Amino acid sequence: MKHAILYLLLLLPGTRAAAQLSLEECQEKARANYPVARQQGLIEQAREFDLANANKGYLPRLSVTARATYQTEVTRLPASLPVTGIKELDRDQYQLALELSQTIWDGGHVAARKEMANAAAAAEHARVEVELYALRDRVNQLFFGVLLAGEQLKYNALLQEELQNALEQVAAGTRQGVTRAADADVVRVELARVKRQAVEIRSAGDAYREMLGRLTGEEARGLTRPAARDDRAAGYRPELSLFQARAGIHEASLRALKAGSRPRVSLFVQGGYGNPGLNMLKNEFSTHGIGGVRLSWDVSRLYTLRDERRQVALQQEMEESRREAFLLNLSMEEARGQKEVEKWKEMARHDDEIVALHERVAASAAAGAREGTTSVLEWMREVNRLDQARQARAFHEMQGLLAAYTLEQTRGK
Repeated sequence: MKHAILYLLLLLPGTRAAAQLSLEECQEKARANYPVARQQGLIEQAREFDLANANKGYLPRLSVTARATYQTEVTRLPASLPVTGIKELDRDQYQLALELSQTIWDGGHVAARKEMANAAAAAEHARVEVELYALRDRVNQLFFGVLLAGEQLKYNALLQEELQNALEQVAAGTRQGVTRAADADVVRVELARVKRQAVEIRSAGDAYREMLGRLTGEEARGLTRPAARDDRAAGYRPELSLFQARAGIHEASLRALKAGSRPRVSLFVQGGYGNPGLNMLKNEFSTHGIGGVRLSWDVSRLYTLRDERRQVALQQEMEESRREAFLLNLSMEEARGQKEVEKWKEMARHDDEIVALHERVAASAAAGAREGTTSVLEWMREVNRLDQARQARAFHEMQGLLAAYTLEQTRGK
């Protein structure tokens, strides 16, 4: 009994525990504690690496090539020319070259890579936000589950107290000859059933509290009951940011395709050593150098450019269809949630009247039992019905709050 009274005092309005948590605080702590949240920093690091690698496309390129060949024919002068002293070239030839090149214009390839890196990172950030936003619903379910268990235990403790008083009244009535000795067992059976029910409720509440604590990373011992939610205007869902980010990836892909189909211009300087050198008629090892401007163009990319653009366009259409489907489902979910809120509000308006009527009937049955005009069994039935009405009221209140917060989440923040 002392434990029940202490529990009731903790639940009274204005009585605050040392570390009470609001629903918003639980959602923030769950977001910070959830492992997926750490991906945001990792995504940003990966984006920085991609940008750094893309910028290196403007750095000078140094390449080394070596070649040793044997050929069946070599360059020789016609026998009719009156030239002497020129040896015939060796058929085994050797070349070692070192080349330094600097890109002047890459057709926008580096810019396209950077844009693609930014778009991909934005899409990953949006994906994580969607997952973290969905976490709010789990927090809501657990939070209101703990509160509902607390309300149910409060009424259970109240019922135990009423049954304890009833047991004392029945014992007094037995001494006065108004009730039978067996009637006390009827009350004891009901009291035992209510205590067993308290064990079930407490176990469920502890399970919800444990899961909420694991999500938030903090022991959820004291929870503040949130205020009723009024209808609010629609907010912004993170899924819309994800669709927008994916559209950005498609736009970046198109620009990358265009950049890949353009020619590239670069400066180069090359130094080499081999036999023969630049003078093909000099049959000995020598050094040589060459420099200039180079234009390179992979014309084969033009073969598939049109089809690749069409493929990206199809992906854009598919993404737009998914976005439209999401908005349609969201509107239906919002309409269902609005009706759900209205339903619980309507039910709650009748709960107080139902509880008041059951209290009057139970009080009348109690008076009849004391006077001997009503059986104790009938009295216990009415007490049980009163408890069911109280429990239903608590359930409807919590479901109404949960429905209101769920609707708010559906509409977006």
